[in-house]
Order: sequence, then structure tokens, then C-alpha cells
Amino acid sequence: MARAAFYLIVDGRYLPIALGLATRLVDLWKIDVHVFLEDRTVTDRPAGVGSRIFVHLNALDGLRPPDLPETHNWPAIVYDRVFAPRFLQDYDRLIYLDADIYPLHVDPSLLTVDLPSGLGAVQDTASIGFSPHAAKLDRPAWCASIGLESDRYFNSGVLVIDRETWNRIDFPAQLTRYMARYADAVRMPDQDFLNYLFQGRWTEFSPAVNFQKAIFNYGYERTFPPVFVHFSSFQKPWLKPDSPQSPHGQFFPLFQQMIRDAGHDPALVQSGRRESIMRRLRKTSRAWLSRRGVSTRKEARQRLEWQERARYLSAGFKADLKSGRYADTTVRDIDPINPDLSFDGQYLRRPLVITLQENA
Repeated sequence: MARAAFYLIVDGRYLPIALGLATRLVDLWKIDVHVFLEDRTVTDRPAGVGSRIFVHLNALDGLRPPDLPETHNWPAIVYDRVFAPRFLQDYDRLIYLDADIYPLHVDPSLLTVDLPSGLGAVQDTASIGFSPHAAKLDRPAWCASIGLESDRYFNSGVLVIDRETWNRIDFPAQLTRYMARYADAVRMPDQDFLNYLFQGRWTEFSPAVNFQKAIFNYGYERTFPPVFVHFSSFQKPWLKPDSPQSPHGQFFPLFQQMIRDAGHDPALVQSGRRESIMRRLRKTSRAWLSRRGVSTRKEARQRLEWQERARYLSAGFKADLKSGRYADTTVRDIDPINPDLSFDGQYLRRPLVITLQENA
């Protein structure tokens, strides 16, 4: 089997989460994890990290071209994921993970599947049938605006990489050329760039490999038992306790324990922000009405949106499975799905049906 490692890239705020994630990855997968801490305000590497966990301090500083577009949700540090493999020469296979991920179980196929282009990834499930809200374009027009001729668009939160093939690419030059043409259109800058660069060539894995927040409410964890659960939205499960009837509530204690296992205090990454009284009252009253069978406009709108997205997801996944598109599964159809959704006054929600693999 090829020698493999995970790598993460974070700033100082996310370091306790990254080290917790690294600890669990080592326990489950028994392979090395490299944490790239990219933060000029940090001058010392953290002490006491676990075995097989390696922390690199500002190793990627200065590698990205200047003046790349960034947003509040997509700061410039996100580009650094393309440069880190050049520092990991001892490995054949690399798996990049965002820090807002919880590993549930091991899938050895990720370490052995052939990657002719150098990259394996999972569709961005939020954009199946849709374009990003910020784009204000229909999906074909949005794809064209960022240079995509392919209708497949992946999420960059989990990237499976053949290091040797990947490192043949001149990423600074490619980024510079791409942004000179498309900088005004990109909404998810490095993700849009990578989709352009690898379009029509990336190896596709099933949603199990990057089980994103956009499909939490649809019951697909039965067909695609998650390897990595990805909280790919502004809501993060470590910020505050939540109802156990939601994935964020389910995973809040799991993230707390994961951070403790790395020797850190989970309170350091919790949010001190509180909802306003009026916001809490509106939310509570809408939830109260929902439990009594009265649907507010907010709930009715969300249920209609759920039904529309459910149709796109079902048709897309059925077609993908029938064609054998996914490199990590031989399943050919989706399980019957009829999830029971409650409304908490703000969002539709349901707990994920998952199996948690214990540390070996």
C-alpha cells in the first residue's frame, strides 16, 4: 500500500480543533497527520502534540501569488492547500481535510484508488441543480462565469491527492492566469479554481467521503455511510450546545471530546455570542406552532425548498450510481428515503443515523 498521510491547514483560532481532528485521525487510520499552522501572530509551535502528528509553523508563508481574491468565508489561507503537498515528499497519497470535519470510520479504498489526474473529490452537494446564492445566476450561467464547461463541480473540503502527479503542476502560474480572467466571478475562490483546472479529469468519490451539510436533511447516510462528516456552513458544531435532534447537537459532545483528547479546552473554541431575546421568542413561537400542526410562512418556504432540492438530489444520485461513477462504492441504487423533519423555529432538522467507529 502506498505511504499516505492527512494534512490540515489552519490559523491559530482553529488550532485546538485541528489537533483534536489530527488525534482522532491517527487513532482511527494509523497514518501520519500534518497540521500546517499558518498565522503570523503565532511564533511558537504548540507543545505536547501526539505521536504521528507534525505541526508546521508558517511553512507556506509567501507561496501564494499576491492579490488573490478572498471573502469573509473564504480567506486567503484557503489557497494554501494546493501548496502543502510539496512539503510532504515522504508520501505517495495525501488526503487534505478542512478542520470542520468529523471522521466516523476508515475507508482504505481512499489510499489505493487510482488517481490519473492526481485528484479525487466529491461533488459539492449544495450546488447539485443550483448555483451559489451569491452568484445570482442560474447554474449553467454560473458555471460558464467561472470557466467550467463540465457540469460536475466538487467540494474542496476533502481532497484525495496523488502527490507526485499533483506536484508537477505549477500552481502559482495557474492561479495567476485563472484569476486574471475570472477573479470578478469567483465566489469560492480556490474551489472554483481547482474545479476549472481539473474539470473533466478528477476522480469522483461518493458523498460518503465528504458528507456535507447540504444533504444532512435527506437521509442519504443510509446509502452513503459517512467516512467524513463535513459541517460545510457557517454553523459549526463546536460553537455551542444544540438539540440532539440535529447533527450539530449530536456532534457537539463528539467535538468536545475530540478536542479534549488532544489536550485542549473545548471552551476556547465555543462562541460567546447569544441570540437576542426577540429572536429567541420568534423562534420559540414558530416551533410551538409547528408542533401543533400550524406551519408558518418560514417553515412552509423551507419545506417547499426541501422538496425541490430532494428531487434534484434523488435524480442525480440515482443516475450516478447506475452509471458506476463513484470510485469507492459498488452500490447501484439509493435506499428508500422518507426522513422525518422537525422545525425548530429557524431550520428544518433531523439527527443523522450514523455508526461511530471506536478508536482502535
